Amino acid sequence: MAANVPLTIQCCIYNNYGNTVSIGSNNLQLGYSIPNLYWALVVDRTSLKVVENFTFSDNSDVPAQLVPYENNAQYMFFLSTMQLSSTNLPVGNFYNFLVSQGAGKELQRIEQIYAALNCGTWGNLGYVLVTTLDSTPGFDYSGYIDNAFISTLQLIPIQVGSGVLYTPEAY
Repeated sequence: MAANVPLTIQCCIYNNYGNTVSIGSNNLQLGYSIPNLYWALVVDRTSLKVVENFTFSDNSDVPAQLVPYENNAQYMFFLSTMQLSSTNLPVGNFYNFLVSQGAGKELQRIEQIYAALNCGTWGNLGYVLVTTLDSTPGFDYSGYIDNAFISTLQLIPIQVGSGVLYTPEAY
């Protein structure tokens, strides 16, 4: 049986840190001074070979390099952001693609932070998604500079008699 392989991803929110993806001893790095960027890797799940490695800044369209792998469980998709402006969060077809391929609560979380507080409060955010390229839920992470504490919740409507009571629920 094959051994576990560690995966470590560093995501840059502000200057002076680069993005790094380490798959076992294979270290891939993205430069330090490229702002407002997405970095995508497609990895073959049978060999852990990186078959696509590219950056892009369009936050609304699915990059053409990803289309051949969409909904193909033989591949993993790693996405990280580099100094991502909160005004460049995923939208449209790209947002829908991420959700269909396994993005979850952390993507919803940073979308909620931006919708509620706009870019004046939180200018840059970081986001990482690791998922198989199918509809299996992935692992996503987000970050920002901790100048304040932010809680993200949902209000769930519950029918009580002829009325509704909203109940808070954590993501």
